[in-house]
Amino acid sequence: MTTDLIRERRFNPIVAGVLSFFFPGLGQLYKGQLFRAILWFCFVGAGYWFFFVPGLVLHFFCVLGAAFGSGGQDRLRLAR
Repeated sequence: MTTDLIRERRFNPIVAGVLSFFFPGLGQLYKGQLFRAILWFCFVGAGYWFFFVPGLVLHFFCVLGAAFGSGGQDRLRLAR
């Protein structure tokens, strides 16, 4: 069994943050984090639906997570 070091695509944190600013979860989706994108979209939407202030707070953290969160790290892939 051999291993190969693969380099995943690096993402622009400014683009990810701007995308999440305009549409919660879109920055995570841009980075390839589908599950996180769906969660952020649902939580921020629920925050805005129930109360305005929690929606703003969640939206703020969503943008921070998109801009400064992990994404595009080196991984090892096992060859078959």
